[in-house]
Amino acid sequence: MANIEIANPQSNHLKAGLTEEILTDAIEKSGYPLQSAVFDLLGGDFRVQQEWGFRDRITGEMRSCDLMAMKELDAPPSSESRIRTSLTILIECKQSDLPYVFFSPAEAPWRLTLPQVAGLQQDEIVISTDDSRSTWLYSVMRALELAEEPFMSRDGFSIMSKCARKGPKLELSGTDAYNGIVMPLASAATHFSASSAPKESHRFFDAHLLAVVAVLDAPMVAAKTASTGTELSFTPWSRLFRHEPEEPGAFMGHTGKTMAIDVVHKDFFNEYLNGHLIPFARTFSERVLRHHEVLATGKAFAAGMGANGSSGIYERLQSPRHIPKPTSRRGARGRVSGEGSG
Repeated sequence: MANIEIANPQSNHLKAGLTEEILTDAIEKSGYPLQSAVFDLLGGDFRVQQEWGFRDRITGEMRSCDLMAMKELDAPPSSESRIRTSLTILIECKQSDLPYVFFSPAEAPWRLTLPQVAGLQQDEIVISTDDSRSTWLYSVMRALELAEEPFMSRDGFSIMSKCARKGPKLELSGTDAYNGIVMPLASAATHFSASSAPKESHRFFDAHLLAVVAVLDAPMVAAKTASTGTELSFTPWSRLFRHEPEEPGAFMGHTGKTMAIDVVHKDFFNEYLNGHLIPFARTFSERVLRHHEVLATGKAFAAGMGANGSSGIYERLQSPRHIPKPTSRRGARGRVSGEGSG
């Protein structure tokens, strides 16, 4: 469609005291040029929505995150496949001349709830076996052994702060990072997961690998306390772990839930995307499509769980229609074992 030429009215101009240079400087110091640059990086391979709207999970107010990018992954192997796969990334962009600082190095928790799989009927797989009457409850990520992949098992940090000027010195503020990055992305992820939940009557599903990312045009510094003082190092990719209480009545609720927010420097984002996140998404897609029936029903069979519950579970999963009757009376009827136990 051709653009229609229009005449600019004389009243539409900068007022006294403002110049184009001042306006350009204000634009360049905002986050909008960074958002546009990230949009351009994603545009060729993703369907991208700028200013993607969501409802805040605490206040209920309407908000937006800078970008929602979705990429379809492998096509289902046959018409019988009950699942399609995609990668979805929710992105906040921040620009600052002053650094963001990461503290308190932390190992990857054993039970990450973000990145997550959204769009399925069940978040967990109930696994029965042939040498016990017990059943085992595994998250989708653990049932597919995705939690052990290098992308998911990466260590990170527990605290992120942003520097601010105080006279000639700097001071740290965790509030800016929390309110501007952590909470919007956490709420956006909750909204996406809830809005992509299927109806009970659905038989076919979309499995979205959902990740949240903050892209910074700012120095990123890791701070480590040592016997000789504080050691600083520049890092283009830091994973921030955010721990929250679990919903009342949730299985193993005392452990809470932990989400991983990837904080990536703008000049590393392309490498992060194409060298790390997308390859992991390909592995995710391959494993989901192989076990599409298991994930569609939330039920599976795996031989020998009583003797060796957690080892090699992905290769042992079978569709529930192949489940034989138990041959042993060991274990308590109806007992549900936790992830990785057995």
